[in-house]
Amino acid sequence: MAERLVVATKPGNAGGAKGPQFKNNDQRKESTEIGMSLTTPESVWNFQRSLQAKAKANPALRFYSLYDKIYRRDVLAFAWQRCRSNGGSAGVDGQTFEQIESAGLGAWLDQLTEELKSKTYRPQAVRRVYIPKADGKQRVLGIPTVGSYCT
Repeated sequence: MAERLVVATKPGNAGGAKGPQFKNNDQRKESTEIGMSLTTPESVWNFQRSLQAKAKANPALRFYSLYDKIYRRDVLAFAWQRCRSNGGSAGVDGQTFEQIESAGLGAWLDQLTEELKSKTYRPQAVRRVYIPKADGKQRVLGIPTVGSYCT
């Protein structure tokens, strides 16, 4: 069979990738990713919108330093909510969401924020689980620790 050329039909989407998922306020209300129904906090929503507007206004602009945005408390808290709602299991450290919450989520987020700010944060190893495939082979699945997963 002969290969044929694929031509992009949308000029702004030549690679065929999806655009940003925050085009209007209606899309912010609930996320359909992985069956979640979390509302994005207003501060995180405004941050996303400002980055999107800046990128749209100047397509040649490159965001070289977004690291300081990662450890914003609102961004980390929302990342925690998304990770928590995903219902994952513990990583190599054996620490679960419930254990972190019982020890104090605020203190855990404060420590994570400080480690990210001071650039001393080091993610732990990823737990490997092998999932059998239909053809008899196995697929590797990496399960990060909660701290690695939420950052």
